[in-house]
Amino acid sequence: MTSAVPRVAVLSVHTSPLDQPGIGDSGGMNVYIRAVAERLASRGIEVDLFTRCRGGDDHETKQLQPGIRVVSVKAGPCAVVPKGDLPRFLPEFLGGVIRSERADGRGYDIVHSHYWLSGWVGRAAKEIWRAPLVTSFHTLGKVKNYSLARGEQPEPALRIDGEQRVIERADRILAPTPSEAGQLVGLYRADPDVLRVVPPGVDHTIFTPRSRAQARARLHLTGLRLALYVGRLQPHKGPDVAVRTLAEAVAREPGVTEHLQLALIGGPSGGDAEVARLMDLARALGVEDRVILFPPQAQARLADFYAAADVVLMPSRSESFGLVALEAGAVGTPVVASAVGGLRSVVEDGATGFLVEGHDPSDHAVRLLQILGDPELSAALGTRAAHQALRFTWDVTTDAVAGVYRELLGVSPAL
Repeated sequence: MTSAVPRVAVLSVHTSPLDQPGIGDSGGMNVYIRAVAERLASRGIEVDLFTRCRGGDDHETKQLQPGIRVVSVKAGPCAVVPKGDLPRFLPEFLGGVIRSERADGRGYDIVHSHYWLSGWVGRAAKEIWRAPLVTSFHTLGKVKNYSLARGEQPEPALRIDGEQRVIERADRILAPTPSEAGQLVGLYRADPDVLRVVPPGVDHTIFTPRSRAQARARLHLTGLRLALYVGRLQPHKGPDVAVRTLAEAVAREPGVTEHLQLALIGGPSGGDAEVARLMDLARALGVEDRVILFPPQAQARLADFYAAADVVLMPSRSESFGLVALEAGAVGTPVVASAVGGLRSVVEDGATGFLVEGHDPSDHAVRLLQILGDPELSAALGTRAAHQALRFTWDVTTDAVAGVYRELLGVSPAL
């Protein structure tokens, strides 16, 4: 160790932990990094969060709270850059990280990279600093390529090769579920001995059961029934399936769905074309007046949306974990989700919600209508979902992450 107080360099190249989830490429990873960093700091571990400068006052180093700094590194233009263009700026990002460490003069005991782009930087920093590398991928390119939406571009070979190289050099790889751990071994030949399963958590001071009627009143949605989609508006997340599910449900059961609206909460990745496509789809299906678009929401307000909803739809093509399903469950709202990836670990089929094989809107609509048409079932699913969600907390996640750090540093559990 290079310091009396353990220090961790957390790398997040393509999105800042300070970003609002649901905007651009930000999502559950942003929530994860910030939540864990805050709790590591409360345990006496210093954390520097390195991210790429994207404009405004973004170039300044910010003290997020005692023990946490957000260090903005200039790599390419200080502006938003499409994720596909970022690999060519990684050497410059690495140089900025190394210069920051040398100027600070205190070194790091652990490097923790998030996503494959950061893993490229983490591999080099590991060698330069002689510090162990922990990596979290959050999504895997090969898994995504096996489940593309129609017309969706596959992840490039550069990403697949980059993930492989990070896996070969990482001292520990954190997977959110046993399913992803199996994918890392089966698809990438990761060494099982370096894998650790560390599920994300949920903030139960924010996401907690509450009155549906009061939540709807606060959101000015009184008198409606609500199906909810939360996430980036991109084909891989399946918002188009959510719109088609709504249309199918309305066609099948006009009485049950008389006041049903679909709220889509999130921003588009890569421009407004996806928003236009979704609204064109809703118009073609005759449900344009039933689809409401909301921008990404702060967590406290998002919890009200979950509570206001009768059901949350998660028709994703793949999910590393599915934090939205966990947040919805913590509030006590049942989820109808695709039976993919981490969602199999979060949603207990028939007990806390429903898992649907495939992405046929008819199949998703059957489960949506089942919940809408049976208040007792809906209440039972929500109650069990809230109870199950109590097993997932950010303190438990942070304890596990700190345990991995201890393991690599060979220090006592006091860390």
